[in-house]
Amino acid sequence: METTDTLDRTIVEELKAFLLERRARLQGSVRTRMAERRAGEPRRSPEAATNAVESIGEDFEVAMLDRESREAAQIDAALERLARDEYGICRGCGVFMGLGRLKALPFAPRCTACQAEVEARELRSEAG
Repeated sequence: METTDTLDRTIVEELKAFLLERRARLQGSVRTRMAERRAGEPRRSPEAATNAVESIGEDFEVAMLDRESREAAQIDAALERLARDEYGICRGCGVFMGLGRLKALPFAPRCTACQAEVEARELRSEAG
């Protein structure tokens, strides 16, 4: 199924521009955070409470780097689907996911129903 059958070319171009801009911002943010981490010296206070707060801050920075890197990878995958004319087609069921879904999450690989199934499977595997 071609993207042009399900999405107006203007909408596709708008979503593509958004994806490219978002990817550039994420890459810039990741580069900046990494440079700051490399330039920063480990600062340890003699007080345990201060060290705990610093450790939480470092954990938060690492989590943000991870989230931004994963989102950039998802955007790259969406841009690849766009290039293959598969953008907007659910990777789970093969059906067009709908403009609302794409506007809400332009790099979504699956429709909401398939994504819910994937997340439920992940929760079951983590619990069991």
